[in-house]
Amino acid sequence: MTSVLGSSLLNLAATLVSLVAGFLVSVINARVLGPAGSGLVAYAMWVIVCTAAAADRGFPQMVLRYVAAARDRGEDAWTPIVRRAFSALLPSVALAFVAMLAFGIYHRLSAETAPWIWIGASLLFLAYVLAAFSAAVARGRGHFGEVAATTAVGSLFQVPVVFAGAFFVGPGGALIGMLTRYLPQVFSLSHHLDRRTPSDPAALTPEMHRYRRSMWTTDAIDIVLLTRIEFLVVGYFLGDADVGYFAAAVVFAGLVGQLTLQLSPAFLVGLAARTASDEAGPPDALYHNSLRLTALFVMPLGIGGAAVISELIPIVFGEDFRPAASAAVLFMLASVPAGLAVVPWAYLAAHEQGGRLLRVTLVSAALLFLLLVVAVPTGGILGAGAARILSEGLTLGLLLMAVGAHGGPTVPWGALTRIFVAACACGVVAFATTVVLPGLIDLPVAVMLGALVYAGAARLLGLIAAEEAARIVGMVEGRLPRRLRPLARRIVGFIAAAPMSS
Repeated sequence: MTSVLGSSLLNLAATLVSLVAGFLVSVINARVLGPAGSGLVAYAMWVIVCTAAAADRGFPQMVLRYVAAARDRGEDAWTPIVRRAFSALLPSVALAFVAMLAFGIYHRLSAETAPWIWIGASLLFLAYVLAAFSAAVARGRGHFGEVAATTAVGSLFQVPVVFAGAFFVGPGGALIGMLTRYLPQVFSLSHHLDRRTPSDPAALTPEMHRYRRSMWTTDAIDIVLLTRIEFLVVGYFLGDADVGYFAAAVVFAGLVGQLTLQLSPAFLVGLAARTASDEAGPPDALYHNSLRLTALFVMPLGIGGAAVISELIPIVFGEDFRPAASAAVLFMLASVPAGLAVVPWAYLAAHEQGGRLLRVTLVSAALLFLLLVVAVPTGGILGAGAARILSEGLTLGLLLMAVGAHGGPTVPWGALTRIFVAACACGVVAFATTVVLPGLIDLPVAVMLGALVYAGAARLLGLIAAEEAARIVGMVEGRLPRRLRPLARRIVGFIAAAPMSS
C-alpha cells in the first residue's frame, strides 16, 4: 500500500496544478468568449475525447495493465509490448486526425464562420491521444514522477497560451492553446519507445487483445455515452447558451473527477502487480485502503463544494452564468459516487473482468440516456444534474456488486460512513457560513471553516491512523523545503488519530 499511496500522492500533487490551470482555462473561455463561445469550445472538447476513445482502440489501457504486470519478468520485458502497441495504434489515430483536419480546412476554404474550431480540434486530438499513450506506458513502468512533472509543466504553460488564443482567434484559438497541456508528455514518448526493438505482432498475446477489445468497448461507451453525453442532449433540446451554462455547471465537478481519475492508474498498477505476483488471495487491504483514500478526498470536495458552489458560479464566470448555479450543486453531489467508482473499476480491470465492466457500462449508459431525454426537455440543465446523480449512484452500486460477484473484497462500509459524516459536517458548516455572512467574504470563510471542521472530524472519528500519517509524512517531507517540514508534521498529526512524533 505504501508504493500505491506514494504514487497516488505524486499524481495528486500534479493534479492540483492541473486542476488550477484547467479551472483558469475554463474561466478564461467563459470571460473572453461568453456563454455561446465557451459552450462551443466545451462541445468541441467532447467531440475530441469521443473521437480519441474510438481511435485509440484500447491500447493505452492495455499497455497500462500489461506493462505493469511485465515489470516482474525483467527490466526490458515491457519493450516489445509498447513497440508493437504503438505501431498498431498509429493507423487509426492518423486516419481520425486527417479526417478532422480536412473537415476544418474545408470549412476554412468555404469561408465558414468557425473553421479554426475544427483545425484546433484536430491538433488537440492528436496531442491528446499520444499523451494518453505515453502516460499509460510511464505509469505502467512505475514512472509516476515523470507523469506528474509533465502534467504540471504542461498545465502551467497552457494558461497564457489559451488566453492569447481565445482573445485573438476565438474558440479555435482556445483549443489550439489547450494542446500545450499535453505536449510535454508527448515529447516524453521517445523515452518509452525502443526503436531497436522490432514491431513483432507476437508481442501482443491473444489474451492482451481480448483485454484491449473489452476495455476499448467499455471505455468508448463510457466516454461517448456516460461522460458528458449531456452536451449532445442539451445541445439538441436547448440552445448554444444552455450548452455554455452546462459547461460552467460541470466545471467544478469535472475538477473532482480529474482528481479521482489521477488516482485510478496508481490503483490499477498496484492491483495488477499484486495479481501478477505469487501472493495468494485477493488484495483486501489494498482495495479497502484505496476506497478509504479516495473517499477521504472526494467526499469533502463533492459535498463541501456543493454547499458553496451556487454562490461561486456567478462570481467566477460572471452574472451571465447565474442560471448554471443550481445545476452545479447537483453535479457536485454526483461527483461523490463517480469518484468512488474509480476503485471498483480499477479492481475489475486489474483482474481482467472486462466483460463485467462492459455490462455495467451498458446498463449505466442506457439509464443515463433515458433519464436525460426525459429530464432535459422539462427541467433543462437542472434536470440533467438530477439524471447524473441517479446514474452515478447506480453505476457505483453495480460496480461494487460486480466486485463481490467476482469473489472480491467487501466494502468497508464503516470507514466510508464515518468519512461521509465528516464530509456532511464540513458541508453544513460551509453552507451555514454562506447564509450568515454577507458579500464576498462568505466564500473564503466558508471554505476555511469547512476544512477545519472536516479535519477535526477526521481526528475525532479516526479516519486516518497514526501509522498511516507517519508514512504520509515520510513521503511528503522529502519533497518539501526544510522550513515547511515541521508544519507538515503538525498538520498531519492534528488530523491523525494520535499525535505525531517528530
